[in-house]
Formats: sequence, C-alpha cells, structure tokens
Amino acid sequence: MKHTLKGRKGLIEHIPIKVFNKLADFCVEKGVDLVDVGSENPLEEGLVDLLAKRGIRAIGPRKEFVKLESDRIFTDELLRKIGVSKPEFRAFDDPDEARAYVRKIGYQVVVKANGLAAGKGAIVCEDAFEAETAINQIMTQKIFGNAGNRIVVEERKYGTEISFFVYLDGKHTMPLRMFAQDYKLAFDPDDTEAIKAFEGNLNTGGTGCCCPHKLVSPWLVNRIIKEIVNPTVNFIYNNLGWAYKGVLYFGLNLDPFNCLDVFEINVRHGDPEWPVIARKLSTDLFEIGMAVWEGKLDQIQQVWNKQHYVNIIAMEGRSKASQGGWNKGYPGRYGKGHRIRGLDQLDEGIAVYFSGVDENTENNLVTHGGRVLQVIAGAADLEGAREKAYRNISRLSFEDHNNQGANCLRYRKTIGL
Repeated sequence: MKHTLKGRKGLIEHIPIKVFNKLADFCVEKGVDLVDVGSENPLEEGLVDLLAKRGIRAIGPRKEFVKLESDRIFTDELLRKIGVSKPEFRAFDDPDEARAYVRKIGYQVVVKANGLAAGKGAIVCEDAFEAETAINQIMTQKIFGNAGNRIVVEERKYGTEISFFVYLDGKHTMPLRMFAQDYKLAFDPDDTEAIKAFEGNLNTGGTGCCCPHKLVSPWLVNRIIKEIVNPTVNFIYNNLGWAYKGVLYFGLNLDPFNCLDVFEINVRHGDPEWPVIARKLSTDLFEIGMAVWEGKLDQIQQVWNKQHYVNIIAMEGRSKASQGGWNKGYPGRYGKGHRIRGLDQLDEGIAVYFSGVDENTENNLVTHGGRVLQVIAGAADLEGAREKAYRNISRLSFEDHNNQGANCLRYRKTIGL
C-alpha cells in the first residue's frame, strides 16, 4: 500500500506508508507544517503518534483512539450506554449463532464486519437468506479479511443519509454547522440490469456527494449537536479521558418519523463528503488544523459560502483482464493501469481529486484503484453544480489496454437527485 503525495509540479511521489520514518523525513525535507492523515489504516498503525514524536503537527487521533472506527462493537456499545440513538444491533463471533439470530428476528438487517474494510464492510440485506449469505461471506469466506472475525448484525433503517463532521482539540468541540449527503450504492437505483448482473456487495466507500444537504437547517444542526455530538464527545473527554485531537465523522440516518440514528463513527475526514464540505467552507483549513493542534478551536469562526457543490466519483468499470475473462469493476474485482484521458479538457474551476491514481514509466497518469477520480463542481444552485460536474466527467475516459482502448470509466448518473 502506498501513500500518494504531491511533489514537484507534474509528478506523483510515492512513499510506502508502512515506513513511517520515511514519511516523516519527507515532511521535514519539504518543510511540511501540518499533516492531515486522511486514511484509516495509517491512523490505526500509529502514524500520528510517530509524526508527533518528530515534532510534526498532524490532524488525526492517536493510535489508541482509532478504535472508535476500527471496532464497531466498542462504539455501538458506547453509544447504547450513553443513550445515543442507533439501530438495534447484536454482535457475534460465531457464524452459526449469527445465522440463527437473523432467521429468528424476521426483520431486514445490515451485516457489518467489525474491523476496518476500506468503507465497504457493510452488506445491506433484503431477507434472512441474504443475511445468512452475508454472514458466510464475511465470517467464513473472509471477503474483508480479519475485519470479519467478529460482526455486527444491525436493524436495517430507511431514510436520508447525513454526513456530519466535528473537530476536537482535546478540550473543545467545533461541530461544523453544515453537512453533506453521501451516496453509497455502486449503481443508480433504477439501473436494475447492472445491479442484477453484478451479483455482489453493492456497498462502496461512496460514489458521489452533494453539499449542502437538502435538509440543512439551524434546527436540525442544533438537534444533531444536542442529541448525538455532545453526549458522545462528553463521554470521550470526561469518561474515557481521551485528549482526542482530530475529526469525528458521524454517519447518520433521519427516518420518515424524524428519528435520528447513528450508523457509524469515523475518525477522519473521509470522502467523498469532505471534498465538497471543504469547498463550501470559507474558513482557512490551515487555521482550523492549527487550532486543533494547539487546543484553540474556541477561537475559530466558521464562514460558509453560498455555493452548491457536487462530487462525482469516476470508478473503474467493466474491463478485460490480462489473463483472460473480465473484471466486473468496483466494488468487485477491477483492473489497474488504464491510462486516464481528458483531464486537460476540463473547464476552469473544476476540482479533481486523485483517489486511485498512479504514474507509469511513460509519465502517463493511470488508474490504481477502484475509485479513481473525484470530479467536483460548484454553482449558485444544486442543478447548476450537477450540470457542470456531469458535463466535465463525461470528457474523461480510462483506456482499457486489453480491450482495444475501450473506455472502462463508470459513474453514477443520479448524484444530487
């Protein structure tokens, strides 16, 4: 696994993230003042701890605090203990007991790997048969590796997804008074042919996002802070005694009866939510990051611009495998090394974030992940932002070198609807 860093203009520099000392050396050599550790694995492996020892400021929790994300059972039980609303759940380390449970309860569930699974560790089930299949995939077949040694079987909820971010500096809390809507499914809901043909877990790390969320209001923001954020952070600071410095990302659901539930807590900015929230936020991010490090979040004033933003993920779609056969594409098996075309054709003002990009020996940018690019557009209204984002992503392509250069880029068409 590699961590991609922007170096000299036009180049990508790779440093193995397992060798944290080399990453710290890079920061010292380049004069990096602040590091935002954006991925869960380096956080769990203690990157923030090492950077701090080298005198390098970093946004992100210490290794021991990452269990809020890496141990679902720990966090679910914490939330239940303090009375924060979340769907009914049971934890299991025996697949037979888990299967017996889903046969008994009768209602729809989501089966979740307990550990880190690159944002894909949840399988949404329609019935008991699908739930038993998911249990077998996670606990027996180990499709998410050791993250599936234990699982959570959680009541399936319906409603609207809300992505809510909070900064902590060890003593203060700064909830962002703005939130985004994430889209998790791999395909559009009406793309029944593709869904049927995929035959796998359709949950992804996110296929797109828009900000502001259609439900943003001072009333709902205050309610989230009162019912969810404050009890959780108070417990972290005062009961657990953690001097937590970094980000908490609450994945929430608001159902048709106005019930707010917590689905998950992450300990990082995450994507595709953060790229749109960061563009909506006019307060200097470096100023916020320094306040997190120095314990001065109480001195930060939030300023939000009036634009709407849409982020669409360019994913690896169906491509021809080098050994014959086909890759069905993300979130299933996907190809790599497909040349990225069209970046020079994008309109001014379009932001492109690299998520799964590499550089080959010919200095061409090529795909190196399932979610490859994030294409972000802003406008005075949501429809304008959608139109700009889709107009520009349509100019991009991934060349399938095993299939006569056919375009294997795929993206959802309903982000923001």
